[in-house]
Amino acid sequence: MAEKRRKSGDQGPESPAKRRLEAIAASIGAILALATLGIIVWDGIRDEGRPALVTLTAGAVTEHESGYVVEVVARNSGDATAAALLVEGSLRQGDQVIETSETTFDYVPSRSQREGGLAFAADPRSHTLTLQAKGYIEP
Repeated sequence: MAEKRRKSGDQGPESPAKRRLEAIAASIGAILALATLGIIVWDGIRDEGRPALVTLTAGAVTEHESGYVVEVVARNSGDATAAALLVEGSLRQGDQVIETSETTFDYVPSRSQREGGLAFAADPRSHTLTLQAKGYIEP
């Protein structure tokens, strides 16, 4: 009779350790499913719809044979993407504008950053550099 049980796949009563492991695995699965559902709901109800909020930061200045390049970081903390973002950099000495340069960032997705550069003939380190986002479009 013992041989019949083994052949039919019935292995008798489950051990307590096996039942405990099954309960732990089921609990972990339930917690992961609820956490995933919670994140999806939170993402759906949070306040969205803010336009692209771009901040500009000047980085390193590199000298080359025809002038200087200032590295620029564009950070978008908004919910919308900024496409064709026009950035203007001005070198000033007091109230006088010495030189301006422009660059366009093709695509700055929401909550991300992109790097670019502005070229100047004058040394940006000896002037006041101001950066301004002039405009963008939503793709």
